[in-house]
Amino acid sequence: MSRNCQICRLSNQVKSPKALGFTLLELVIVVIIVALLATFSLDRLFWYQGQAEKANMEYTATMIKSGLWMGAASLMMADRNAEIPALAQRNPINLLAQKPDNYLGEVDGTNIAGLKRGNWFYDTTKRQVVYIVGQRHHFVPAVVNDFTVKYSAKIVYGETEIKPGYKTPYIAGITLVPISQYIWQ
Repeated sequence: MSRNCQICRLSNQVKSPKALGFTLLELVIVVIIVALLATFSLDRLFWYQGQAEKANMEYTATMIKSGLWMGAASLMMADRNAEIPALAQRNPINLLAQKPDNYLGEVDGTNIAGLKRGNWFYDTTKRQVVYIVGQRHHFVPAVVNDFTVKYSAKIVYGETEIKPGYKTPYIAGITLVPISQYIWQ
């Protein structure tokens, strides 16, 4: 009989609520913690993706700027400084030895809504190099719903003093300047 009592006691312990696993409250708390961790992780992931895109965009803009400087330098070396202003009116991406993989080409910039995010194009109407931002979670444009970063070629002038009190301007080069205002956090 004592053996049967031990079995009864063991079976009662197995059937007790504590031995069955998680309570509903414990399960809800675990689900909430996992959801919070997932939300925080996704936010960080979007931030890192945005930072990578921003770095890639800035790198490409620097390469375009270098292409402009090299184009102006080659004109200066050939004593063709008068042609530098015309260089500012052309597509500077054509000066690159290799165009970016995400370059869409020359586009009439009046309808860019259909263009794919994360790409460059040259706006033929405004003569601007434009990047369409892909990761928009942490990008805040100055103009509402304008998720583009625009650049324009600008001629750089210098001054030289020919004789005391008489200065004359000259073309020192050409550069690419951002004309869009934004905050990319």
